[in-house]
Amino acid sequence: MGMIRGRPDGPRVRPDRPRAWSRAAASLSGSLALAATIAGVCAPPADATAPYVEHFPPLLTPWTRSVSTTSPLPDYPRPQLARSRWLSLNGRWQYQQGAAGQEPPFGQDLAQTILVPFPPESPLSGIGREDQWGWYRRTFAIPASWGGHVLLNFGAVAWQARVYVNGRLAGSHDGDYDGFSLDITPYLKPTGANELVVGFYDPIGGAGEPVGKQVSGSPHGIYHTASSGIWQTVWLEPVPAEHVTGLALVPDLRHDRLLVTASIASGSGGRLTAEALAGSRVVARGAGTPGRRLALRIPSPREWSPLHPYLYTLRLRLGGGSSADQVTSYFGMRSISLGRADGATRILLNGRFVFETGALDQGFWPDGLYTPPADAAMRSDILAAKNLGYDMLREHAKVEPDRWYYWADRLGILVWQDMPNMRVLERAGPTAAQEAEFRRELQAIVDQRRSHPSIVSWIPFNEGWDQFDPAGIAAEVKRLDRSALVDSDSGSANCCGAIEAPNTDIRDTHLYFGPFAVPADRRASVIGEYGGVLAFPPGRDRWPGGLTSLGSPVLAWGRPTVQSFLRAQYSELTQEMRLRGLSGAVFTELSGYEQELGILTYDRRAYTMSPSLLRSLNRSLIASSQLSAQLREPGAIPAGTAGLWRFDERGGVAADASGRAHPLSLQGGASWTVGRHGGALSITGPSQEAVASRPLIDTRRSFTISVWLSYGLAGESGTAVSEPGTDGSSFSLGIQTASFGPQSLAGKPAGTPLGKGTWWTFMAPYDSHCQSVSCGVRANMRYDDGRYDPALGSWHQVTAVYDRGTQTIRLYVDGVPEDVEHVFGIPSARGPLTVGGGSGDYASPDTFFGSIDDLRIYARALTPAEAWQLYAASR
Repeated sequence: MGMIRGRPDGPRVRPDRPRAWSRAAASLSGSLALAATIAGVCAPPADATAPYVEHFPPLLTPWTRSVSTTSPLPDYPRPQLARSRWLSLNGRWQYQQGAAGQEPPFGQDLAQTILVPFPPESPLSGIGREDQWGWYRRTFAIPASWGGHVLLNFGAVAWQARVYVNGRLAGSHDGDYDGFSLDITPYLKPTGANELVVGFYDPIGGAGEPVGKQVSGSPHGIYHTASSGIWQTVWLEPVPAEHVTGLALVPDLRHDRLLVTASIASGSGGRLTAEALAGSRVVARGAGTPGRRLALRIPSPREWSPLHPYLYTLRLRLGGGSSADQVTSYFGMRSISLGRADGATRILLNGRFVFETGALDQGFWPDGLYTPPADAAMRSDILAAKNLGYDMLREHAKVEPDRWYYWADRLGILVWQDMPNMRVLERAGPTAAQEAEFRRELQAIVDQRRSHPSIVSWIPFNEGWDQFDPAGIAAEVKRLDRSALVDSDSGSANCCGAIEAPNTDIRDTHLYFGPFAVPADRRASVIGEYGGVLAFPPGRDRWPGGLTSLGSPVLAWGRPTVQSFLRAQYSELTQEMRLRGLSGAVFTELSGYEQELGILTYDRRAYTMSPSLLRSLNRSLIASSQLSAQLREPGAIPAGTAGLWRFDERGGVAADASGRAHPLSLQGGASWTVGRHGGALSITGPSQEAVASRPLIDTRRSFTISVWLSYGLAGESGTAVSEPGTDGSSFSLGIQTASFGPQSLAGKPAGTPLGKGTWWTFMAPYDSHCQSVSCGVRANMRYDDGRYDPALGSWHQVTAVYDRGTQTIRLYVDGVPEDVEHVFGIPSARGPLTVGGGSGDYASPDTFFGSIDDLRIYARALTPAEAWQLYAASR
């Protein structure tokens, strides 16, 4: 029959855990503790021809050397459906590489010993090799006291698995990320050893199956070493013939109740009874028919939230007498919804707006790859996120083991859960079979994870990667889980040619560096990814080989520079929350992974940024969302105007209305037209400009330029305000038309024409030793795909800010933050303030063809609030 298709020292940096978190982590008592400490036993190891060889990666986590080579990951693996008797099969198994068409190796010793559940590619497995086909083998004995039926459970096997017990096919399964159980009772011997053989096939995305960020071969860019075969816990447990196979737990805060639906195996004759406990006290009881919804009334429910992650215990009994199936679970009483708060549609947790500030988390480990080295490692990552002040994590392109979500529930972190993406970018899109597989696996993942109170949002697609039927997929997820929101495609509100489904609950933008948000409408607004601003990790915590970040030349930046930039980003987030109804934002990213940079190093031993700074920024952001009203600042002209030109004249000179006597002379045929407010400067041809007698902006210090612009030539790229430097302009504020990048087309069929977009732009040199023409940094919507192009002839206030303290340039359009970028100083100007043209920063003639009104300059950096006030006062 053919086969189916370090270091030994501890961490130098430990999260500064507030006492409340330590108490919460230490208070696993009573029935809830059962999920964490169930006393299972481990089957003896199954060494092969070659013994297990301990391998270590270039970076060791704090847990690498403490991993047991006989019983790794010994904790009960499924806390929301726990039984008291179980037998772990984690440990040493026989293993060998497979090939297509091979017969199962029954009764044969295999070539190597592998440490399950670590995937063959991982160092901890003892193999350290990419295998797309493979065989596992071991023997086991059933405890004599068990009786009844025996379930063989797999947390996850990538991607296709076939399971044989005593030479007979017990079952098969497809899918990298969902668990499965097999009733192996008919295949067991009455006494003695039983042989278990597992074969797998994992093309690592080659069949178009959901695979996330895994890549075959060497990791590169944003893609990481794959994990094939068994990568989560394998265990046995005894059950009666009629037993619970799954639970759907839906908190209904509005009616003070928990809705329980239990799926069962082997008939429906038994009665299901349920008890909810607060600590050791029973607070609710109920009984009903399995498969039908059972409502438990929870009196005065204690709400679950990141600040107060209170969990109730749930005890279930199916049937009666000694043959009853008894399971333990838990639940949190919380609601997640959309609602109006402070004048905008917001994401509401338990009916209240709390800003969701989070980090991207991909869940790779240098020693175990997809598999965490220890339960404590999963807990540590979540505690680290909380220590940094985050109240949310976006689980990106991976589904974690059950125990990760247990700790998210227990410690209190909101989770935005991605569906791992397919990878068929080279083709015209997924085939019908691939789409069907994606739907099947998505349903299985949602079914198994929807009862976790921490999961508040599902994200089926990311940036249009292999997107299909986004509205249909969003509707399907909503049907599967009515207790969470759906973000149909992260980034689809502005990025990558992705299609924004009309029935998505959330409008999601991506912009590195950004941040940039679209206004909330009937849907909430979030920023699904921003940041990419990180320093190199310390040398001894650095993965060998090239490192990357989305914010090149970020790799050259030091920690102080990165942190000053981060402060600027958080000030923009606060303003986006006020002006556009922003509900949440995701920083990229929590931890480094092979080539990618993170706040934590890949080995989880050091921080690349100050935890206290991030904690302060995040707590301030959350606190500002708790104010009684997120009122927009009233219109007011900020003090300190250093120059003001209203362009209301009709002669050859534009007067300086600030009283500082810096008139602008009209040259080259520049003329007048009707403006936004009174008259305006009209530029209709090359060399038409309004020019001062000298430079008026000291680029060695902070400054702000604000001007009303209306462009008059389609496809335009040109400078509206500048001062000449030695080679190009020392800075340039204007407009740019350019082709979309390949990323903008991720959701489009192959061969789609690039197309062009038009953006307002503030450009300055990367540092004071070069010029814009050769090394310009542009603050604009660089990932936009034309959806937010300004209309020809429309008026917009464009404000450019250079902040020497944070070494940033920022761009505002109509008072709203649009982009923030980093520069290391701006060269001094060599020529006068020029309105209407630049010095070759764009293709010749570098002229702004259109109308210019109300130009105002400051010899300081306006704050985000002041940028809005200026717009509100002059619109």
